[in-house]
Amino acid sequence: MTKPYGGIRNIPKYLFEKYGDKGICVGRGRSLMMNHMSMEEISGRRTRNCSVVAVTRVLDYYRQTMSISSIPEDIHELYRQVEEIALSYGYTDKRGTVPFFIAAITREAFKQYGIKARCKGVYIWSFEKHIKREISAGRPVIMNIARGFYKDHTIVVCGYSIWRVGGKTYPILRVIDGWNKGIHFLDYESFAKDMSQSIFGSFNTTVIR
Repeated sequence: MTKPYGGIRNIPKYLFEKYGDKGICVGRGRSLMMNHMSMEEISGRRTRNCSVVAVTRVLDYYRQTMSISSIPEDIHELYRQVEEIALSYGYTDKRGTVPFFIAAITREAFKQYGIKARCKGVYIWSFEKHIKREISAGRPVIMNIARGFYKDHTIVVCGYSIWRVGGKTYPILRVIDGWNKGIHFLDYESFAKDMSQSIFGSFNTTVIR
């Protein structure tokens, strides 16, 4: 059975089982401190609202790190306001959110609080440019995935580390998947290269201007 690229809790254990050798961390990268409550805890219900919750997390992160007083401190209230915007872009509990609209929803949500944000959907991506550079600059990334472990799901990337197994290095993403409370990890190499499991998805970046 193919080992899934996501939902990882124990990185060394995963790397050994996946690649057959001991993994050594050779780069810790930056970890961004974000709210990591589950989707159900934030929204009050269990439904297909992963993208709405992801946008809410990003706004809440900037509220804290940039001391933006116009953004509600109560993440439950913030969620409800982001959901109102998502509804105007066709969001429903049954269908969820069309991934192409994530950037527009994020931009409009910031605008509602008087913040100018450059939000961009990225469909041809690289680890160096769209993960490492963004996280290093203190900017979380919204990641929508079409196949594999996180099929039709949206998560937030809030950090990364680099591991070496044998003579090869593997970027491991620190993610908040919302299915459960807390932090999980994602094998970027397996996600980006294994066509049977993944490869299809998008990243959404946000820069506050």
